[in-house]
Amino acid sequence: MRTELENLRLALTSPERKSPTTIENYLIAARKFLNFTGNKLPPSKANLKRFFAQQKENSITSRTQNYYFSVIRKLYQANSWLWPLSKKDRPEISEKLLATAFTVDEIKTLIKNRGNYSKEECFYLALATTFGMTGLELAKVENKDIKSGKLYIKPIRHGTGRWVVVPGEIMPALKEYHPKQLSRSTVSAIFKRILTKSALEVRRGYGWYSIRITLWERLKVALAQNELPLTLADSYLRLSKGSIQTMYPHRLSATVYKDIKDVLEEPYALDRLVLPIHPFIPLWQD
Repeated sequence: MRTELENLRLALTSPERKSPTTIENYLIAARKFLNFTGNKLPPSKANLKRFFAQQKENSITSRTQNYYFSVIRKLYQANSWLWPLSKKDRPEISEKLLATAFTVDEIKTLIKNRGNYSKEECFYLALATTFGMTGLELAKVENKDIKSGKLYIKPIRHGTGRWVVVPGEIMPALKEYHPKQLSRSTVSAIFKRILTKSALEVRRGYGWYSIRITLWERLKVALAQNELPLTLADSYLRLSKGSIQTMYPHRLSATVYKDIKDVLEEPYALDRLVLPIHPFIPLWQD
């Protein structure tokens, strides 16, 4: 590892150590910047501005540009370089864009065209359409998280992790690829490749969350049709208060539910209730 990156790694481990994934993502971002600027150190103010200008030209989101700003500033601090930019140079984060939900037909198109995707792309699409995983959740998946027909979905921030049952329909896609933790930008790039290969129109607001929203909505319909509590959809998708419910407050309601309190106390009971009525799993059948 080059000296500048090693200094950054050391800075990220002291006095309070950041998570291994965070450290790795910082190093990836910093390496990208150093490769862009060349061998003249420290990189000049002009180099910094050219880097952010190129990101903007490549349609990198303002939120990602803002992330790079933080990483690169930390790189300068770790190497005792004078930081030449001010707060006004920081890329502005545009107004939050609500994710655009896919239609059911679009989900069908994504899965139907899986023969066009790489093993990696099929792997992440299978997880997203089955478990409604977010980009961050997908980025954290490692090979050791899949065993004995189960998948461990790691917690995000202050959430809780959960072992889930992997349906047989998607198991072939999971066995074909051995994942390791990725950066969030890499997982986003995988989604964009899938979208392009699926022949769907690339529209603003599409992302892994688009699949999550559609699954949440369609799963509630299936639960209502089977007289099961709609809140099972929230539990199955590991929703925290104020996530999708806040973004999309128009929730379905139902009044007559089966009494399943005793059933839910059994191991993997949630999965056994949801998987048979899951709207997208049958689409993975050969």
